[in-house]
Amino acid sequence: MGQEVKDHLRDALSLMFKPLVRLLIAQGVTHAEFSETAKEVYVETALRHFEVDGRVNKSRVAILTGLTRKEVKNVIDRALGSPASDRTHSRPARVLTGWHADPHFQGPYGIPLELPYDSGDDDVPSFIELVRRYSGDMAPRQMLSQLVESGAVIEVENRYKAVSRIFLHSKLSPSLIRRLGSVGYRVFSSAAENIDRETESTSHFDRMVFADEGCTDEVIELFAEFIKSRGQEFLEELDVWFSSRKELNKQSEPRKQTGVYMVHYVEDESDLGSLQELLESRGIESAD
Repeated sequence: MGQEVKDHLRDALSLMFKPLVRLLIAQGVTHAEFSETAKEVYVETALRHFEVDGRVNKSRVAILTGLTRKEVKNVIDRALGSPASDRTHSRPARVLTGWHADPHFQGPYGIPLELPYDSGDDDVPSFIELVRRYSGDMAPRQMLSQLVESGAVIEVENRYKAVSRIFLHSKLSPSLIRRLGSVGYRVFSSAAENIDRETESTSHFDRMVFADEGCTDEVIELFAEFIKSRGQEFLEELDVWFSSRKELNKQSEPRKQTGVYMVHYVEDESDLGSLQELLESRGIESAD
């Protein structure tokens, strides 16, 4: 694969990741957790589509994925038996765990101490020290804001009290999360497969219509009502089409899932820019 193609794919990947990473951050999924999931998918895909002899050649999988043999082995070992509890905890969760489990930050009977933000004394436990010990280089003030917003920590007379051992983000139902995965898979798999199709006649249907010059919020609201009505009519028509052709499915032949996914999207062009453009717009010239 040429470097130019790789560059274009990375640009496309960046766009696809933006809404997903925004959701992941909002729900407390860290980069470490995302990275481990990406490694698992790379190994699985390499084995499923590029290794077909029924055995695992860790060296070849490493070459295909760019991972080390050790990383490939770790991914396979986790898939074969590591419990879910071994997954990386988010930084806020680690801070709360340390607060409740580290004797240095506990009072009598193991109760977490009410901590000052900064004690000014190395011998006196403080929230800054707690974060430094259990969250590495994350800014203590930012960590405190997250814990207070989540309800895990409250302020009591200029001190901070841990009222929960668990860091909870806004809840999503399991069915909603599974739907996110299935929708994303179907959209991306169709788009990726169409790239490899030799001609348009052999590709899956993939079309788009949009307002050339954008729309105001008022027009978007009108369009939302329009598409809900007309889109639902079209989907019901497709449902009737499937129902009327059930008898054409031969029992002796294998089946594949198929259908149409319809979505009304609204995007802000400012969200589509690159990291470089974002930094330049804020006048940031270095990470110092």
